[in-house]
Amino acid sequence: MQFINTSTEEVRDILVAVIILTAAFLLLDVTNYGKQALISNLPLFITAALISVLTAFLMHELSHRYVARKHGQYAYFKLWPMGALLALVTSFLGIIFAAPGAVYYHGYGADRELNGKISLAGPGMNLVLGTALTAAGVISGNSIATVILLQAGRLNFWFAFFNLIPFWQLDGAKVYAWNKELFLVVIAFALVGTVLLSY
Repeated sequence: MQFINTSTEEVRDILVAVIILTAAFLLLDVTNYGKQALISNLPLFITAALISVLTAFLMHELSHRYVARKHGQYAYFKLWPMGALLALVTSFLGIIFAAPGAVYYHGYGADRELNGKISLAGPGMNLVLGTALTAAGVISGNSIATVILLQAGRLNFWFAFFNLIPFWQLDGAKVYAWNKELFLVVIAFALVGTVLLSY
């Protein structure tokens, strides 16, 4: 029920974030492959971008939200307009600042351990999805499906690694403050997946 119970405003913010990030990935594809390639293979590029965004970004945020609510916190996703704009602008530069919004939570008992668990939920989901998508891509007998699955797998590992950097408000800072040994394991896993799938 934690995934389902939501407000109209939150649904709007999630949809806007997903649409903007999908558009940003399509703009990035133009930079990487050219406009003609995008137009010629538009369904493939849209499918790849949407699956990547739904798994790497949306499931990451919903996992934060789920764990926070499971522990009695009031949690919701909120759009960050500046982050959404940055995602579009940076896509023209060959990279994407993928932070169009985040899950905010508050409530009784949000100590270092709970903050760490909530923060780990997002990257943890990325690692699970990255592993599953990569495995599915490797065993897939369809070349198009393989491309889409491996791209989504790579993005999930990268998203986990980026968010686990122990800096500022990123998830990694809270996970590190809670459990340094676990932090080292998960960020190493994310880094290995990111590096292996970059080739």
